[in-house]
Amino acid sequence: MADQPERSRGDRGLQGVDRLVRIFEAVTGGPASLSKIAAEAGLSDATTLRYLGSLVSHGLLDRDPASRQYRIGMRMFLLARSAVSGRDFMSMVVSSMARLVEQFNETVNFGARVGHDLVIVHALQSSQPIRMGAAVGDKDAWHASGLGKAIMSTLPVTDVRSLLARTDLAQLTPRTLTDPDDLLRELARVRERGFAIDDEETVEGLRCAAAPVRDAAGTARYALSVSGPAYRLPHARLLDIGETVSEQAQLLEALADQAPAAEETNR
Repeated sequence: MADQPERSRGDRGLQGVDRLVRIFEAVTGGPASLSKIAAEAGLSDATTLRYLGSLVSHGLLDRDPASRQYRIGMRMFLLARSAVSGRDFMSMVVSSMARLVEQFNETVNFGARVGHDLVIVHALQSSQPIRMGAAVGDKDAWHASGLGKAIMSTLPVTDVRSLLARTDLAQLTPRTLTDPDDLLRELARVRERGFAIDDEETVEGLRCAAAPVRDAAGTARYALSVSGPAYRLPHARLLDIGETVSEQAQLLEALADQAPAAEETNR
């Protein structure tokens, strides 16, 4: 593949940076071959190989000698960790929420487990004339909401049963799951998929996709969601949104252990 053309002579100093960014983006999803990286970065194999060789020599990428694939190197991991450690958790949450609103123009909520309750601690509204979503301070339903199912999907079964035993498993809509065993089966699907769906289970006409923000132990105090009217969120789009919400939640997980207690976050 031929390298993408330069925009102008004055941009030559930035062209190398642009190429590096595209190369890093090509390996963030996991180990990748030279040809795959070159194709995604829009560069020739020869040019890509020169960049990769330099990045490997600096420890920013690693190359597996057996598979000949490249992945993020330890030095890049350490640099990223040091950058993340200096960021405030809630400011990162708000940034992630803003990106989701910009991308989907639907309401984005951030929920937390506060004692035995599920509480909305931050919300960003879409600019749509018809908006659907909870307000800050509202309590959400563990058994019906995307946020609730996302958090519960990371908990041991005994903890889920204990939480549900304290919950009014009300039939909020015809789609609401009210049997604990049915909910446990749904949580297994959430774990497999990586995000939860509220398919008009809390409010008729409302759909939502939500992902847990896990801590180092793999459990979640928090979850992130995008919600909107069902007619704007057909199932195919809802699944696409769920994948993106999951990606944003994973970016926040590096800070989850540094987050304040949920009770403090909700003040």
